[in-house]
Amino acid sequence: MRLVMSSGERLRIAFVADTLNAAGGGGVASGAFVVDRLRRDHDVLTVATDGDDVLPGFKLPIRAMRDAHFVMARPDRAVLAHAFSHVDVVHLQLPFWLSFSALDEAHKQGLPVVAGFHVQPENALFNVGIHSDWLNKTIYRALVKRFYDKVDAVICPTRFAEEKLLSYGLKASSYVVSNGVPPDVAEAMAKRPPRPSRAVRRDGEKFVILAVGRLAAEKRQEVIIEAIRRSRHRDQIRLVLSGAGPREAELKHLASQLPNGAEVGFLPRETLLERFANADLFIHAGEVELEGMSVLEAMSAGLPAIIADAPESAASAFALNEDFLFPAGDVEALRARIDALIEDPAKLEAAREPYRQRALQFDFNASVGKLVEIYRTVIHAKRNAPPIRQIA
Repeated sequence: MRLVMSSGERLRIAFVADTLNAAGGGGVASGAFVVDRLRRDHDVLTVATDGDDVLPGFKLPIRAMRDAHFVMARPDRAVLAHAFSHVDVVHLQLPFWLSFSALDEAHKQGLPVVAGFHVQPENALFNVGIHSDWLNKTIYRALVKRFYDKVDAVICPTRFAEEKLLSYGLKASSYVVSNGVPPDVAEAMAKRPPRPSRAVRRDGEKFVILAVGRLAAEKRQEVIIEAIRRSRHRDQIRLVLSGAGPREAELKHLASQLPNGAEVGFLPRETLLERFANADLFIHAGEVELEGMSVLEAMSAGLPAIIADAPESAASAFALNEDFLFPAGDVEALRARIDALIEDPAKLEAAREPYRQRALQFDFNASVGKLVEIYRTVIHAKRNAPPIRQIA
């Protein structure tokens, strides 16, 4: 499907998500940022447990989701019908119960539907300790057949994500649109003076390593902790693990054994931006990632990033070169990367600007602009579709 060029028409958009404010990962965070930006030029009605049209919520009796403070929405068909009665397009952010009901209601009203691909089955299975290739493939096929193939356009954050759905038979139109770098990162960094080189920092100042993401099994933060524990420079390193999730207590215990301990837990956005600005190195050890918003944030802040090279993760494509990659789960390889960069501050410093420049390719406003053109395309196609012939 070809994109329809912008006509400047102000769109009326129903944005459907279980939640827009919980610490539930990139899919939730990107939804909140997108809604905020869309509202500058369009009319957006959010349908969520914390939206404009509020739905009742509940938490699944699964520790990984409960500890991440993720709230599922209980669909209310009357609320959905009323919300959709005055919109041009429906955007479904997450492939859960609410979106299935919203898809059905949108079809009843003849509305075009766009769906985001932000959740991999691996995320859920990893967190409940299930490692079944058969079950993973079964869930993918079911999602494609019963959800993604029933919408007018699927938004994939990376080519990796799009190819994943295509490999399971996706027939619906798909588009690659990055989540983009959240706009507050670049704004916050622009207000700060350039960070001094490690070579001229005060003697005795700790080398700060930052990792950001759900404190959950697939993020593999324990690999980072163990690599630091083995480091020749462990006495110099201060670790910050920002996030919320089911492994918080376990990771705090593991990190307490490091010479300088660690800061582990959820950080308010303003505090997190400070950590991005003041850290020396970012590490992403996650093995399941459709894009990697936290990596994009680090890059935008000019923070060099070491990234796990994993078959189910798109994030490794962001690595500057082999010095900033390590085989997923390989503690010793990560330890070697950390030590090599600490011992070569010039190489670490030289990576800052290339990472920052690479992040410019993922401009948030450009991503939202492309999303709006996709909205216009599916609206145009729906309005100009030939009427369905009734069989007598």
